Amino acid sequence: MILADRLLAFLHDRVGFDVTRWSIVRIATFAVAALVVAGIVVEPRPGQRDDQALATRQVRNVSLAFGDPRGFDPTPKGKNFKVAWIGGSETQAVGPKTRAFIPGLVSERLGRVDGKVVSTDLYYLDAIRLVDEVSALSSALASKPDLVVISLNPVWVLNDLAPQQWDYLDGALARGSLWPPSRWVLAASFLSPGDVGWRVLSAASPPLVGDRFEWGLDLTEQTSTLSFLDVVQTPKSRATGLAALAERRPVDFWASRFASSRPTKDLASIQLNTIEREVVSRSSLNTAALQQMFEMVRTAGVPTYFYVHGINPTVYAQPDARGYVDQLRAQLAAATAGQTTSSVRFDPQGLQDRVPPTKYRDIVHVYDGRNEAAVLSTDLCALLRSTGRQADCEAP
Repeated sequence: MILADRLLAFLHDRVGFDVTRWSIVRIATFAVAALVVAGIVVEPRPGQRDDQALATRQVRNVSLAFGDPRGFDPTPKGKNFKVAWIGGSETQAVGPKTRAFIPGLVSERLGRVDGKVVSTDLYYLDAIRLVDEVSALSSALASKPDLVVISLNPVWVLNDLAPQQWDYLDGALARGSLWPPSRWVLAASFLSPGDVGWRVLSAASPPLVGDRFEWGLDLTEQTSTLSFLDVVQTPKSRATGLAALAERRPVDFWASRFASSRPTKDLASIQLNTIEREVVSRSSLNTAALQQMFEMVRTAGVPTYFYVHGINPTVYAQPDARGYVDQLRAQLAAATAGQTTSSVRFDPQGLQDRVPPTKYRDIVHVYDGRNEAAVLSTDLCALLRSTGRQADCEAP
């Protein structure tokens, strides 16, 4: 504050600068003008897409590098039949005989739609949560797809302890939160003024603000060693007791106090415990996120297919696990009642009882994926044909 006062005094004495009630307006005007000029002068820095290991000519992961606030880099519309598929690691099939995205296996079965080659943009994020999917859907709809497919992972879909995993996508969430008022619930719960400001400024100056991530990496690399402070070389001692608890998110503490009915010795047990925690939750926030996605696709007028990925048949055969899945289905059915239309479809039963048994790596990740692809392609073909599309839908 002292430095600011001295600077203002200097400007007043030397150039006649004076603080008035219009100062903020003047500052904002010059800031926007500077950003627009910089946006013209500064070259854009396109983002680097994330892992492309499973990409093919028909499907590619359009997620940008972790932390990039732009989130995604959809492909141009082009002449292909464009599918936007949103999901997490459950959309992968990685095993001894298969290494692919399940959406890619589906694309092979769809063949051509209206004589056009099917091209799929996969909005992929590890452990994607509902609010992350809302952000991804906002970006996907802006790319004008012909079809939207959204995977709901049963382990995370109604998890009230973690409705959001990747908050660097909040700029994309802000883009689609202005109207209608029903979207303000998520906006008020997750967006900060900085998220809204970044979205506005990135629209005013895309090369400078919108592409800030790649520029920021360069500047960080060049300036990370510069400091006016003395660097302390002594490593910080490890916190214990209440100090260790204070360093963790409070939600971790409450999650650890959840009394599960089974020990957590392996990944499958941990995942099943998460589903158990979900079904006892009565969070309205997850319902609001789910309903917002349905409202978004209805407003956009895009044929959309929501589905629930299945869990390991061996685990599903356990009475407790089957009971949890049944409760989850009932909650999803209640949350989406009245949200579907003839072109926006969702069956809360999901893939569980319709996909022939196959081997899983854990509770939700399949080795092969072709059985899931067969059921999904059948459902998507039925949806496309019901909306007047001509789909080949031939098995590979």
